[in-house]
Amino acid sequence: MVIDGDKFLSVGTTEPEGEFEEVLDCGGKFALPGLINAHHHLYSALAVGMPPPAKTPLNFTQILEEVWWKLDLALDHDATQASFEAGLIDSLKAGTTTVIDHHCSPSFIEGSLSLLGDTGKKLGIATGLAFEVTDRNGQELFERSLQENLDAAEKHSQDQELAALLGLHASFTLSEESLKKVAEVHSKRSNWGIHTHLSEDRADEEDARNRGHASVVERLDHFGLINQSAMLIHGVHSLESDAELIQKHKAHLVHNPTSNANNRIGMLSNQAAEKMKPGLGTDGMQSNMIREAKEGMLIRSSHMSAGDAGVDYQAILFDHNPRIASAVFGRSIGRVEPGYRADLAIYDYHPRTEVHSDNVFGHVFFGLGEPCDVMSGGRMRVQNHHLQGIDEEAAKQEAAEQSRKLWQRMQ
Repeated sequence: MVIDGDKFLSVGTTEPEGEFEEVLDCGGKFALPGLINAHHHLYSALAVGMPPPAKTPLNFTQILEEVWWKLDLALDHDATQASFEAGLIDSLKAGTTTVIDHHCSPSFIEGSLSLLGDTGKKLGIATGLAFEVTDRNGQELFERSLQENLDAAEKHSQDQELAALLGLHASFTLSEESLKKVAEVHSKRSNWGIHTHLSEDRADEEDARNRGHASVVERLDHFGLINQSAMLIHGVHSLESDAELIQKHKAHLVHNPTSNANNRIGMLSNQAAEKMKPGLGTDGMQSNMIREAKEGMLIRSSHMSAGDAGVDYQAILFDHNPRIASAVFGRSIGRVEPGYRADLAIYDYHPRTEVHSDNVFGHVFFGLGEPCDVMSGGRMRVQNHHLQGIDEEAAKQEAAEQSRKLWQRMQ
């Protein structure tokens, strides 16, 4: 592989001719394209080990009310920064070099997306920016959240390492009047994509019908919010007609199997996965995309019988995610091919069985551990499992300190 700046210049099976500024010998290691997380919640990075809620949630809406809405409301500047750093460090060390994030910190709105962008650039991660717009915290915070999305889009529009989308919480937390205002702001930028949770739980669909719409997808389309740049997350309970509407607009659906299993809200159907060619995200559950794909396979298999056709998670991770990320960032991302961003995850993998073209993905999903080296944008960011130019221990200590304060504020 020959790299020029932040892109692959050439890729082949023989040693290239010419002189080079630097030669890196990977010593027979196993290399993958840098991985892509098509939907993350970095703000949840400090939730690991968090005390359970005082009131046990009995359904999905109560999980939001008793856990995640309390957590995001308690995030201040320092906790948000610690969350971004912790989540992106986890991502990078797992070989994930592109993260499309969906952020929420109602107590720290202005500047939060620029802070995320700065953190992503410091670590060398191509980062998607979006701030969750919702009615649940009142009109003032709704308007400030909407403005934060617009400010980020205008500020970072020329930055190839950042992609600013228009973040929305699930449709059931937005009134008709609010969606009308969102649509007005959305129309100010050509082909601006929304990034929204969609039909994650049946409650979202019931709300849309109660408001006079056939479905959540139809409701969003009614306001002109679905286009070829739209990121639609989950779609577990969407209708067959919704798939046709999503395909018509060439919008992007993203599947998050471990989160769906964790919240016990169901599973994207095989038919929807086959028809809509979704990407793969983690919804904040983790940052390791190979693990997410493997666990997605296993979760789905637990609902199937022998001989049933499954879902191709290899294609979802290595074909669909690069297509989505390349569209979102407006540049080629996610493949080891000339012209693509030079992102690599390198594994010191010593297989106990032979590796060839027919079984390589069996080794990828059931053999590989953590990468030893990670390159993004043509620069080595992790070498021999150690971050380059970043004090990881200091970041961990700050995360521990901020998590304690965060959990106290949530009580």
